[in-house]
Amino acid sequence: MKGKVVLFLILLLGGYLYATGHIGPDGFDIDSLRERAEGSPGGSPADLEREALSLGAERVIVSSSPNETLVRLGVPAVDGNLTGLLYAVAEKAYRANHSGVVRVEAYYLGEPIVALTVRNGDFENPELEDIRRPEFRIETDLGLFDVVIHGVSVTNESASVSLEYLADRDGFWKDYFAMSLVVLEDAPWVGSVSITYLTENGSVTMTMGAGDIVGIHAGEIEDPSAVIKIERG
Repeated sequence: MKGKVVLFLILLLGGYLYATGHIGPDGFDIDSLRERAEGSPGGSPADLEREALSLGAERVIVSSSPNETLVRLGVPAVDGNLTGLLYAVAEKAYRANHSGVVRVEAYYLGEPIVALTVRNGDFENPELEDIRRPEFRIETDLGLFDVVIHGVSVTNESASVSLEYLADRDGFWKDYFAMSLVVLEDAPWVGSVSITYLTENGSVTMTMGAGDIVGIHAGEIEDPSAVIKIERG
C-alpha cells in the first residue's frame, strides 16, 4: 500500500508541473510567492527550520550558502498536502537568503521520495525530481502488480527481487515480462534481472539478461522462454 501511495503522488506531482502555469498546488499563486520572496528580509537556518516545522515537516535540516540552500525534511505522510509543503518551504528558503538555487528534499519513513528545485527565484519553472533509491523505486513500482514484495537487491551488475505472486496463472507470463522491464527501467545499468517467486513448496528464480528483456519487448525474440534461466529452490 505504501508503494502505491508514493507512486501515485509522484505521478500526480509530475502531471501538475507539466499541466499548470502560474497557479501552484493547494491554492498557491506562484507569481505571488516570487514577489513576496523577493521583497522579504533574510533569516537564519534555525529560523527556516522552525518555519518548516510549523508547516508540518519533521526532522528538518538546513544547509545554506550564498549560492545554494538545501532543505531536507521528513514528512508525516505521503498525500496531497506534500505538494503545498514543498512549495511553501521553497518559498521561505528563498525568502531567507535569496540563494540562486533552492532545493527541498522530502523524506518519508527515512526514505528519500521527491525533491523540488527552484533556480533564481523562478517559481514558474520548478524542477521536480524522483529521488527514491533504486531498491525503493523498484519496490514502489512493482506495487502496481498483484504481488507482495519480500526483498529487493541492486548491485552494479544485477537486480534481484523476491516476491509472492497473488494473481491467477492466466496473467503470469505477461506480468513476469512486464515486471522484468519495470525493474530494468528503474536500474538500467544492470546486466541481468532475477525475480524469485516464493511459494509454499519452495521457490523459483527466473533470470534474464538486460538485452533479452529489451529484445522481448521490442518483438525481436520469437521464443522468450529460450532466454530465461530457471532455478528451483
